[in-house]
Amino acid sequence: MELNAKSILDITGAEPALAPRDDEHMLVGLTWDSRTAWQDCLYAALPGERVDGNDFIAAAIEGGAMLVLAGRVPDEAAFKAARERGAGIFVVDDVAAAITALAAAWRRMLQATVIGITGSVGKTTVKGLTRHILSTRFKTCATKGNFNNELGAPYTVLSADADCEMLVVEMGMDDAGQIAHICSFARPDMGLVNNIGVSHLERLGSRKNIARAKAELFEALEEGGCAFVNADDDMAAFLREQARFAERGVEESDFSATGEPAGAHRAVWAEGVSIDDGGHPRFVLCARGFASAVERVECRLGLRGAHNVSNACGAAAIALACGMSLHDVASALATAQPEAGRQEVKRAACGAVVFDDAYNASPASMEASLAMLASYKAAGRKIAVLGDMGELGDMSVEGHRIAGRAAAQAGVGMLVCVGQAASDIAAGAVSAGLEEAKIVRVADASEAVSVLKNEIEASDVVLVKASHFMRLDRVVEGIVA
Repeated sequence: MELNAKSILDITGAEPALAPRDDEHMLVGLTWDSRTAWQDCLYAALPGERVDGNDFIAAAIEGGAMLVLAGRVPDEAAFKAARERGAGIFVVDDVAAAITALAAAWRRMLQATVIGITGSVGKTTVKGLTRHILSTRFKTCATKGNFNNELGAPYTVLSADADCEMLVVEMGMDDAGQIAHICSFARPDMGLVNNIGVSHLERLGSRKNIARAKAELFEALEEGGCAFVNADDDMAAFLREQARFAERGVEESDFSATGEPAGAHRAVWAEGVSIDDGGHPRFVLCARGFASAVERVECRLGLRGAHNVSNACGAAAIALACGMSLHDVASALATAQPEAGRQEVKRAACGAVVFDDAYNASPASMEASLAMLASYKAAGRKIAVLGDMGELGDMSVEGHRIAGRAAAQAGVGMLVCVGQAASDIAAGAVSAGLEEAKIVRVADASEAVSVLKNEIEASDVVLVKASHFMRLDRVVEGIVA
């Protein structure tokens, strides 16, 4: 974002509590954390559950902020700091709404192609793969970390440089209407829905309702836009019905990890998938409709796990639609690395390999990660540390038992079940034949660390996975060197 104070005043409709010394001076970037303020940034004083950003305006200005969007008239310390540095203080009724208004305005100024990505499982991985591939040819900006919600998405748009060519926006949701809201200011030119799972059953009630909410991305695409559909997902036909691509002039591209999909003129798929001893997929990456004939190229994926073949095909379809060659796409996929907290490879203090997959979880992603663990060649035991999964509603018991059965099928030598709902993971594992002696039940991350420090050896491989609220990243921190 590069906007001056005068423009920000006009866009947000703010009341100037203190005019800046120079209202033509450019503000570069946005932060709502006073500790990260930099020279000439805009500080948004957001109210929070535990702290109020309005209480840290002086600190933000002292850190370099030259303009503040406040939710109320601040204290004298803030005014004093602003006068000394020539900074301005604008007051708005709703700071979050002002950020969204700025994002909408900045989006109108950008020349970038905007790519929206959503889905129940794997959207962050697809986002990361898409960013990685596109960045080998284009100036590419993308969602950082978990900034994929109604506040993080406008931040992503505002973080795009003026000369950005490709902007990849991950779109998360908890309820219907949220993706439509994000699309209202991000205005995607392309959109990918990775799959429809069960992660939001507790709130939305059915997979069809989840699909309707995800389809808001497709429905936001304008004539001439491009939509990317996972042909392997059992809700693909329903998504197409919701989106009415042909009627609205939106071009559909399908992708599949299981072979050539029928239907859409454009498609990307994988053939001959195999997994090497390190858990990396090898396959033939295929495409039609992007060049004069069907193309095929050998591909080895830098990420681990068979489930990432689908994610790679989705990202490849986007890159091909952006004009890249299949060969260049395959080359980029070979060097891709996992996102933080998503099968990130680390080493325990004893030397054991640790797969940090602790950022989030669903039954489907649990199965995928356990299949990856099963495919990884290890001299010692395969240990799974699995915790509770949230937002499953009536599917909670069965969802956790699915994970337990997958752990048993993966041949784990030890299963550590963390949390209350994880008792159903243990039950599922026992029902699938895992011996009780190989199962440990603990209440929280700290207990899991105590168990693991006494158990793991250098030859072992450890997978750590649960929903984010379980904070199993603390398990990783506790055992990693």
